[in-house]
Amino acid sequence: MQIGAYLASIDQKVVSCEIGDSAQEVARRLTEADIGAMPVVCHQGKIVGMISERDLTNRFSKMGAEVTKLKVDDMLTKSVMFMGPNATLADAFNTMRMRKFRHIPILEAGKIIGVISIRDVLEEFALEIGAIEDLSQELDLED
Repeated sequence: MQIGAYLASIDQKVVSCEIGDSAQEVARRLTEADIGAMPVVCHQGKIVGMISERDLTNRFSKMGAEVTKLKVDDMLTKSVMFMGPNATLADAFNTMRMRKFRHIPILEAGKIIGVISIRDVLEEFALEIGAIEDLSQELDLED
């Protein structure tokens, strides 16, 4: 499946931050959106990096509460690989597996149109082979 078609099927809203945002603001956005990473953009909307829960955790483990004084620019991953909407989910999976990262931004004409996670890819593959059922139905664990 092409990434563009996948993104259209899930109607993803891109959540991002700017380099001047605080560590606490990043943690809040990640938590509220229930995502593990997001693009970092400059004022013109151009992607300048990615920041993840792992980036925050690594800094916290080294700095403790002092991490709250940091800005995104102090923590982001600046070397970012991206893909276009015509690439396939298999391409995304292989890239993330080989490069050992879990999120990849999707750009079209220089604009961020989505972020694909390794979990997104694996869930789509599992749906395709019938290993799991439609994930849009929530499990009721109270029975």
